[in-house]
Amino acid sequence: MTGRRWRTTVAAALAALLLTLAGCATRLPPTEPLAPDEGQEADALFTTFVTNSVPAAVDADLRLNWDFLGSKGGVAAVLQLQRPALLRFAANDPLGRPLVLAVSDGATFTLVDNRQGRAYRGSTDSKFWHSYVPDAVAAEDLFALLGGTAPEGTGRVIASARDKEGTGFWYVLDAQGGATRHLLLDRRSGTLRRHLLVDDGTPVLDVVYSGTAGADRAGCRWPRELRVTGSAVSGTLTVHIDTVYGETPLPAATFHLAVPPHFTVEPVE
Repeated sequence: MTGRRWRTTVAAALAALLLTLAGCATRLPPTEPLAPDEGQEADALFTTFVTNSVPAAVDADLRLNWDFLGSKGGVAAVLQLQRPALLRFAANDPLGRPLVLAVSDGATFTLVDNRQGRAYRGSTDSKFWHSYVPDAVAAEDLFALLGGTAPEGTGRVIASARDKEGTGFWYVLDAQGGATRHLLLDRRSGTLRRHLLVDDGTPVLDVVYSGTAGADRAGCRWPRELRVTGSAVSGTLTVHIDTVYGETPLPAATFHLAVPPHFTVEPVE
């Protein structure tokens, strides 16, 4: 594969993981009212979900596959996340060498493109960051979205219903000044099966979870695969977790990126 093609592939991978803007809208799922005897079951299921243990971090190898407007492909990557908002992501070439690395502490980010010898630094409030990450997605949302866990500061349930197939319950959470969250919990396992972020009635992100990976923790497992669509994605992104290496806090140096002295550093707004 040529260097130019790899630059395009890796850029698409990073944009994919960070939930690239643009695309076509999806619809809210059909639901049915809860039966009189289901309200207590739905309440208990949600309470268990938000009180389950959540890992402090995740260190994993994964495979990204995307089918976006004008771009289709896949790449191996390493993802390291730590609550509430620490991120490290590396997209690799076929020999396992990192081509693009990005770190964020939730407030700032550094992105290094090894192919171009260039680094970008800025704030997660910047236009540059929000050209990749929708305004509706806060930095502290990434762990919950990728891990299928309860979002930080989960708000109260303002509505609940049964999904059309009867396999789970939908919960609509208080927007708390941002996008409204719709969560689908499997009524048998209590795990999250779908996470919708809805802004002005439009699903910005629709994340569907399947399988489990990682350690067998009581009440909580990392999802094996995620399928991401919605108005913030110009197609479909699939994240497949190959191996989870750990779920304990990572060294602080993990989330600090030293830019090689000969690289050009570009501040972005």
